[in-house]
Amino acid sequence: MHSHLIFQLNKHFPNPLPVDVLSQQLDRSTTEITEAVEELRALGLVIYSYNSGLQLASPLYSLPGIKPYLDTKIFGTQDNLYLFETIDSTHTYVSHNLSTIDHGSVLLAYSQTAGRGRRGRKWSSPIGKSLSLSIVLKEFSDQMKPTLLTQLTAAALQQALAEVGLPIAIKWPNDLLINRRKVAGVLTEAMFERQVLQAITIGIGINLNQSQSDFPTEIHPKATSLALETESPFFADKLIAQFLKLFEQFYQDYQQSLDPEPFLSICRQESAVIGEIVTVVQGDKRRDVEVLGIEATGELLVRDLSSKEKMTLISSEVSLRNPDGSYI
Repeated sequence: MHSHLIFQLNKHFPNPLPVDVLSQQLDRSTTEITEAVEELRALGLVIYSYNSGLQLASPLYSLPGIKPYLDTKIFGTQDNLYLFETIDSTHTYVSHNLSTIDHGSVLLAYSQTAGRGRRGRKWSSPIGKSLSLSIVLKEFSDQMKPTLLTQLTAAALQQALAEVGLPIAIKWPNDLLINRRKVAGVLTEAMFERQVLQAITIGIGINLNQSQSDFPTEIHPKATSLALETESPFFADKLIAQFLKLFEQFYQDYQQSLDPEPFLSICRQESAVIGEIVTVVQGDKRRDVEVLGIEATGELLVRDLSSKEKMTLISSEVSLRNPDGSYI
């Protein structure tokens, strides 16, 4: 009932929807509607009450809202698209239920209490204002390179977000930026059992409707949301469906051809770092380099400014910063 209630409130946002109208639409009593609203509020979702009805504080995606736009054959289809109101992390849920979750399953969450990004960094996801999404992969060729799936996902997400009309850049290998502020991130993780690869999960976080005050103070200069950039509340149903469609196209093409060029070319064209001077942070070592490009393997090609030596960087080993130490 929660998902259908949110769907109806979302359709009328930003206008209030009378409880008696909701009761008719959902074929539930007004008492049941009131109880459901209180359950959602107890989770942390903000729903305003007015004499004229109920109103969401910000737009919320829902399964009934996403499915009419969904045009995929494998990923997030009718039987394997899940939505959690709040969860510790979708990745943890997958790892605990791996035997019963199918290839192509997509898990969404309004909030993750233990969500994390690359290098174990906490991902801030205030309930109802961000998107947390995980894709489960169980069917892959031995010749596919799991390390390239992060950039495949980043390319699909960049293309989907670009349709919003904003300048979306990819910070190699896994962050998406608007005007040098992070709006989304990708985290790819492999799951092994007895040293045999069982599945790969791709986690995605997108800042949807946060205001500046929703972000922790320490990341104010380097974080943004789609609502802040468009200066209006952001409705995510179409974005989710479009991203899954593009991801499926890239993934199936790569699975069949083993050619990463279609998505790596997007990562190069939309790169936030190619042609830039950046500082590579590698453990305790720091070096200034010029970014020359992205190799066919997905590694970053750079030239050391001191030694003039060319080298490639593996994403799991480094972090990139501006020479003054600020975020890219």
